[in-house]
Amino acid sequence: MGRYKKLRKNEWCSMITQCREEAGLTQQQAAKAAGLSKNHVYYIENNIISPTVVTLDELLRVYGYELEIVKCH
Repeated sequence: MGRYKKLRKNEWCSMITQCREEAGLTQQQAAKAAGLSKNHVYYIENNIISPTVVTLDELLRVYGYELEIVKCH
């Protein structure tokens, strides 16, 4: 983990973990389906790193969700 600094867990991390768990996937299964390492998924779920938009989109698709941008009024 060396270069990564543990940050406090936040709501986004919990939401991403919950989506994975609701999809019935382990971190290993999710990582493989999204083309990531298990560590990468672990680091995202534990707020050690922030995912890129592309990575977040890939994970959410694996979990059965779609990332959408909605304009605020």
